[in-house]
Amino acid sequence: MRRLPNDTIALSIPEMSFETLFGDPDFPANAHGGNDTITVDVDSMTSLILVGDTAVLLDRSQGGNDTLRVNIEGSLNTVIVHGDAQSMSGHARGGNDTVIGDSENSIWNGFTLYGDAGGDMSDHVQGGNDTVIGVFGGRSLNTLVGDGGAMSGDTRGGNDTLLALQTGLTGSAVLYGDAGGLTDHARGGNDNLIFTIGNEAQTGGGNLYGDAHELSGDARGGNDTLTVVDLHGNLHYYSFLMVGDAFSMSGNAEGGNDVLTGGTYADILVGDARHYYPAAPGSITGGRDVLNGKGGNDEMWGGPNSDIFAFDKGSGQDLIQDFGQGNSVVGSTAAEHDLIDVQDYGFADWTALESLISDDGAGNAVIHLTASDTITLQGVQTADLHATDFIV
Repeated sequence: MRRLPNDTIALSIPEMSFETLFGDPDFPANAHGGNDTITVDVDSMTSLILVGDTAVLLDRSQGGNDTLRVNIEGSLNTVIVHGDAQSMSGHARGGNDTVIGDSENSIWNGFTLYGDAGGDMSDHVQGGNDTVIGVFGGRSLNTLVGDGGAMSGDTRGGNDTLLALQTGLTGSAVLYGDAGGLTDHARGGNDNLIFTIGNEAQTGGGNLYGDAHELSGDARGGNDTLTVVDLHGNLHYYSFLMVGDAFSMSGNAEGGNDVLTGGTYADILVGDARHYYPAAPGSITGGRDVLNGKGGNDEMWGGPNSDIFAFDKGSGQDLIQDFGQGNSVVGSTAAEHDLIDVQDYGFADWTALESLISDDGAGNAVIHLTASDTITLQGVQTADLHATDFIV
């Protein structure tokens, strides 16, 4: 296999420009891309598409291990970065790329960063193990994707790391561990998604999806880790939607075993998906997930399969929507055994905890962990709970 040279490129794009740049524009079939380092500075009202290797990777071509960085100044810029190509097919493989978009010192900008290819990844394509980093300032909407725009066939996502950092007063980002959609027999990688709220942030939020917006057909999600880190601690308003696998799952899709850890304020944590469309009763399988909302008044859905809901001191007034009931959303009557982990509160035993559980006026069990920390179990009564439902 022919290996292309390793290039180092630094460019400045003037304002009001439209540019498309490739790291390896003359890419022969079945070649191995060079390990390129490309840095681009853009000014106001600029549209940039940056591709680490070439427009299309096909056959047995392989992308290089590229480092792509775009520094965004001014305002009203649109930036799209593809770690390897705009589309991939055949047995092509993505490189282990580092993709960085930095709009920290600007406003009214947006970037979309892909670890591999922003278009289709089809056939037997394998995504690289990429690191995708987005740093953004004020009034911006950004998207970080571990692999591609869409994955189909027998594609495999890489084990990617997505890091979003908000440094400005307000802003937001959407993170997908693998792609916008996974279908056929596509499989997501084991991804790590981290959204960090900087010291100057005041308002905003984000959506984190461990795999994709949609899992369909026989697609499978990876075992992902989703985390919100709050460096500020004094925000006016901030909220996150964290979904272990996808916004929707259909057909015979299967979720991964995910770990979700929320932030300081009110978050929504979903182990598998917000919406389910099974091909037949029970055809969708959820993962064995762990959900911890941390602070704030959080809302949680474990989804199908047996999950763990964990609570730390200062967890707030939280609501579990489907304790022991997750399989019903996919039409399954199979038993599941969710658990509630309250070890951080230091109860001596089940007897000490049991005395703090009572029903509210609507018939829902409420666990009074402290004067300010409670867990409400929607549709579950105190009489339904036993020592085996808890980790004390």
